[in-house]
Amino acid sequence: MSKKLIGVLGLVFIVGLSVAPVVPALADWTVDSKEPVDYKASEAMAILPKAINWLFGFLIVVVSLMIIVSGYMFVTGGGKPDTIATARNLLMYALIGLAVAVLARGLVAIVLMILKK
Repeated sequence: MSKKLIGVLGLVFIVGLSVAPVVPALADWTVDSKEPVDYKASEAMAILPKAINWLFGFLIVVVSLMIIVSGYMFVTGGGKPDTIATARNLLMYALIGLAVAVLARGLVAIVLMILKK
C-alpha cells in the first residue's frame, strides 16, 4: 500500500471516530408516516430545530475533516512554501467557516427565542 492510501484510510478512521457521538443525536429525525401530512406552523417550528441541529452536526464534521487535512498537509509539506501556504489557507478558511456557523446558529437561536414569546 502506498503512504497516501494509508494516510487517507487513517484520516477516514479518525473522522469516523469524531462523528460517532453525533450520529445518535441525528437518528431521531425520521418520518414514520407514508401518508401526506398537513403541516401547520407549530409543527414546522418543531421540525426546524432538528434540521438546524442536523446541518450544524454535518458542518462540524466537514470542519473537522478540513482541519485534519490541513494538519496532514502541514506535516507532509516538507518545507515547501506553496504547500504550507495552502495548508495555512485551508485551516484559516475552516476556522472562519466554523465561526460563521456558530454565529449563525446563535442568531437562529435568538430568532427562535423571540418567536416563541
